[in-house]
Amino acid sequence: MGESGPREAFDGVVESAKGKAKETVGALRNDERLRREGEAQQEKADAQRDAAAKEAEADKARAAAKLREGEQAAHQRR
Repeated sequence: MGESGPREAFDGVVESAKGKAKETVGALRNDERLRREGEAQQEKADAQRDAAAKEAEADKARAAAKLREGEQAAHQRR
């Protein structure tokens, strides 16, 4: 557990906004290189958000496992 999940999500949002801006400016200026760069940056953002979601799932699973571990220990002490 840690800050990597929320940080990845935040970075994903920022990268997506930057990518969309580059893509829009590239389209307006008819600059294919800038437009493609913006698209690539948005793909990176998607990957960062996906990683953040997977981190959150893993954190949830670890917490559930820890809870079951505690329950098991309590039953063994009886």
